[in-house]
Amino acid sequence: MFWQISFWILVALIVLPFPFKVFEYASGKDKSPWIVKVEEVANALFMALGLVAFHGFISGKVYLTPAFWQGWLLIAVAWSILPIFWSPKLAYASEVMGKNKMRMLAGFSCLLYLPLLFAVYFYAF
Repeated sequence: MFWQISFWILVALIVLPFPFKVFEYASGKDKSPWIVKVEEVANALFMALGLVAFHGFISGKVYLTPAFWQGWLLIAVAWSILPIFWSPKLAYASEVMGKNKMRMLAGFSCLLYLPLLFAVYFYAF
């Protein structure tokens, strides 16, 4: 049950808002710098790909190969560590809402993504 709840929470956070975010970009309503937009889209698409493995883990279905998901996991872990050193999105978020709120939100975000990383690990190995 934990895995299904985690999966659907991540679907709601990654997949559902994506078309609205793209619409904001296209209509000019989102005033963030282009590099922030690129990071947000790349992150959403990459993590949405991980949801395929998460679904495979939950349902017992095979999608792609274990080697592919092992590579995805390696990149995902590096992708998760990189913002500690460099992230236009987090720098912009610090300007907008302050450093402390941004750090709390980033920490909460990491906790939300942990089930995805563990599910892909279990699925790939």
